[in-house]
Amino acid sequence: MQIAKIDFLTKFNKLLKTAHKATADFPDQLCEFLVEEFEFQAVVAFKIVDNDKLLVLGRSSNARKAYLKNSQFGCSTCKALKSSAGAISFNSQADCELQTSEYVIYEGCLHIKINDSEKALLKIAKKTPFSKTEKDQIEVIGDAAAALLNAWNGNSSSTASSLNDLITDIAHELRTPTNSIMGFASLLSEDNLTSSQAEYVGTLKDNAFSLLSLMNDLIDIAKVEKGFNKPVFTNINITTFVDEIVKIFRDKASKNQFEFIVSIDKKIPESLKTDAQKLRFVLLNILTFALRLTEHGRVSIAVSGAAKDKIAFKIVDSSSGIPSNKLKDIYKPFILSEMGDKKFGNATGLGLILSKRYIEQLNGELEIISTLGKGTTYSFIIGVETVSPIETQISALPKVSGSKNRVLVVEDDYATSKLLSNYLNKWGYEPTIVNSSDQALKAVDKEVFLAVLMDIVLPDANGFELLKKIREHKNAKNTPVIVCSVEAEQQKAFMMGAVEYFVKPIKYKYLVEVLTSYKLKKDSNILIVDDDVPTLNLIKEAVLQAGYNAIADSRSAKVAEVVDSMNLDLAIIDLDMPEVNGFELIKKIKSQPKFAKLPIIIYTGKENYQEEIKKIDGLFAELLQKSSSNIEDLADTITQMINRYDEPSKPEEIKNEKGTIKILLVEDYKHSQIIVTRLLKKNNFESIVVVENGLEALEQAKQQKYDLILMDMQMPVMNGFEATEKIRQLPEYKETPIIALTAFAMKGDREKCLEAGATDYIPKPIDSQEFIEKVKFYTENKVNAGE
Repeated sequence: MQIAKIDFLTKFNKLLKTAHKATADFPDQLCEFLVEEFEFQAVVAFKIVDNDKLLVLGRSSNARKAYLKNSQFGCSTCKALKSSAGAISFNSQADCELQTSEYVIYEGCLHIKINDSEKALLKIAKKTPFSKTEKDQIEVIGDAAAALLNAWNGNSSSTASSLNDLITDIAHELRTPTNSIMGFASLLSEDNLTSSQAEYVGTLKDNAFSLLSLMNDLIDIAKVEKGFNKPVFTNINITTFVDEIVKIFRDKASKNQFEFIVSIDKKIPESLKTDAQKLRFVLLNILTFALRLTEHGRVSIAVSGAAKDKIAFKIVDSSSGIPSNKLKDIYKPFILSEMGDKKFGNATGLGLILSKRYIEQLNGELEIISTLGKGTTYSFIIGVETVSPIETQISALPKVSGSKNRVLVVEDDYATSKLLSNYLNKWGYEPTIVNSSDQALKAVDKEVFLAVLMDIVLPDANGFELLKKIREHKNAKNTPVIVCSVEAEQQKAFMMGAVEYFVKPIKYKYLVEVLTSYKLKKDSNILIVDDDVPTLNLIKEAVLQAGYNAIADSRSAKVAEVVDSMNLDLAIIDLDMPEVNGFELIKKIKSQPKFAKLPIIIYTGKENYQEEIKKIDGLFAELLQKSSSNIEDLADTITQMINRYDEPSKPEEIKNEKGTIKILLVEDYKHSQIIVTRLLKKNNFESIVVVENGLEALEQAKQQKYDLILMDMQMPVMNGFEATEKIRQLPEYKETPIIALTAFAMKGDREKCLEAGATDYIPKPIDSQEFIEKVKFYTENKVNAGE
């Protein structure tokens, strides 16, 4: 036998065994094998999704680095993509959307069938033109590649998918007891313990927190692998963003006597769009890793511009380095603890794995280079979107000291504060953590917060006294204070001004709904139009102090031109103005269908308006005269108007209404009721009846016909599943859309809801945009029919 053929078969068999092991890098190995054995320049393997999208499975080492695993591409010029499996399309167009290599002009695309339900595309590049023989060979290569990918796909998808499903399925069951352990350990630590008992409880809490962190990382990795947890781009100021992260590590750097150096290229635009939560996670984890390696010396972080719409991060430490045999396995779980280095302790390394996944989601790649005795360098480039100066100004307008997302957490227990911080970051809030009364009051002095979360039991002060001081502070008069404590003293806290009370261990699904309800309220946009600039500024300041967004303008004619494009929750308008007076402006606003229900407050100094006011009778909600009303009266009226969005209708009020969409909300939790009612009313759904359990829903459905039912599935007395089944038995509700709402968004929940008779399903916490889109979709026929 020829040695070359034996060598080829040996390599092929080795590749086949690797495929059966379902290793994540098998597609890369397949592409490398094709390059080496058939003298191609580069190969990229794609999975075909929805017939026109291409998901990268793997690439050879000399293919363009833009082809990152799981990144998505498309090609409108590729004939093979549009052909049946087995068709080959060759092209060397300069505008090819899938150019495999920077230096290749001869490329071929091979559309192959992996199995009955899955197809792939192999992109092959050569330095020389494809000969007739090579074209025939490529079809044979395609058959072999399809068989190998099928072997790999069958094992990897079933193994990885089942593991990811298992992790997400048991997440709730694991998190709940762990939270209980932490909560009861905190409770136990309040007793009179001996020093050894206190040490045991401290160890118990630390280990429970470590277990919870491990589970959170595992769940996040599973979500990424399953295609969930997609990037969400928001505006960031890169300098402020990096400074806030570095601030966390400064104290440790000074204690350990090593330098912490930060360098940000001034050419980078100050304002950028990226996934701030994912980038923050990446930087925190890499810096933590570098600091663990570096006991003395320095750690530096440099941010620079790369190509267009990309920025580069480089973190360098002066540690002793990572051995090469460990570096190659650095992304394997628990490899850190295997290094035998005490400073890593029982570190899992999952944070580093998740960081790598997040960077890949941001169209980048993490590279770690280490030299023993010199240190380690961590480099990655991510895609960003630049923000125009005008967009920066617009996005900055509604925000007052960042209060729309900033939450003050007053908690002296480290594990609890860390847990709260993790949850708040995950939900998109920006926590400020303090552990004493003095720190809390200093924080309130500096800025206005969306909400305050506080424990009543504090080491340096009486928690109720602190609560009273916060409620009396000028910056916190309109800030909701939520108490989270092991002490069951709800009544006293409510008397002192708290709006909500959670007994530890905290039920976080309820906490997020409380915060969401207040955030929705604070996100209200209030239009102020008054030609008297001092009065305009006074009203604007009152609106901002109350925590709302103010859109203020002294030019009524200008407002009349652009009001159609505004998103408003309330308008405050003077009557006596030049050019376009208040009467004309109110008529203009109310002529728009989307503003038909918009509350308008007239705040005017005009006299003898009684006859003219009849022209706009029914178009405004309140009239206050400047001469007899002070700014506090106006502020109270504003709050009353904004709170109208929280108030549902009474059943008897809408029973005989015609031509309106009637919605029944079945929900037992107060803040969930507020969230849903406010979202519906802000989108011009006015006829909303709220009941608190399935039995009340059934009775209400029998009394009158509703066009849409929003059904929470976890309720007392009668749950949503049983209520949905019973309502479906009523003749008039056979076809009525019922949308299930549930906080337990686990595998199989959607199917259970649909089996019970629900039309659709929305998980909690509710995504506002998805929720409104579905409500509009299921009520569209009623609107179009004009019933």
